[in-house]
Amino acid sequence: MTEELATLRVRERGAVVMATIEGEIDLSNANELLGKLAAAVPNSARGLLIDLTPLEFLDSSGIHMLYGLAERLATRQQGFAVVLGLDAPPRRAIEVSGVEPVTWMHADRAAGLAALGG
Repeated sequence: MTEELATLRVRERGAVVMATIEGEIDLSNANELLGKLAAAVPNSARGLLIDLTPLEFLDSSGIHMLYGLAERLATRQQGFAVVLGLDAPPRRAIEVSGVEPVTWMHADRAAGLAALGG
């Protein structure tokens, strides 16, 4: 039996789907999380906010997962926001991955929700 590396919680807040991931995102679970997150956002939703504040570890597979989500949501004309503290170690890895994260990275939930119009 494999131990779960990440815990995913999803809830709706008005027209915004809010997800929290705690634990670790790596090659072993990134695709599964991508599928679960993409399936959790109905076409009627304004967008998806992912709170990664409790995340302990994120590798390149996790960063690729975030880009994949951003692309899927943009295709459906839905917003995307990621909450991660300014001093959180995974934030630096995401920021150096390209220019796109600047548009969807936020220091707290309030800023993320505001960016999604919620």
